[in-house]
Amino acid sequence: MRYLYLITLCFWALSCNQNDVVPNTCGVKRPLQDLEWLKTKMQTTTIEQVVQARYQDQTVYMTASCSRCTTIGTIHLYSCDGDLLCQFPAGLTDSCKVYQQLTDEKVLFDSNSYN
Repeated sequence: MRYLYLITLCFWALSCNQNDVVPNTCGVKRPLQDLEWLKTKMQTTTIEQVVQARYQDQTVYMTASCSRCTTIGTIHLYSCDGDLLCQFPAGLTDSCKVYQQLTDEKVLFDSNSYN
């Protein structure tokens, strides 16, 4: 009986999706669900991609969106609180000094992965 319990416990532990938990300095485990401002943006805006990154030892979030997806997209960089740090057209990264200093980028959402 102990072996059955141990096997069940192993299957349960392996079934947990560790990709949902992304280390950050915002104090949340699942940014897409736990950061209310980001969750709202995901529901109300056409977001193509959400990336978590680091800027000066702080976690930031980058969203890529497009207006009706017929024009060049726009990149927005936000702090943990949802304050806009920088905004620029996709492809013109030189206009944002924050973007040039990002490290540890991790894609949290990509609309192309859900098609």
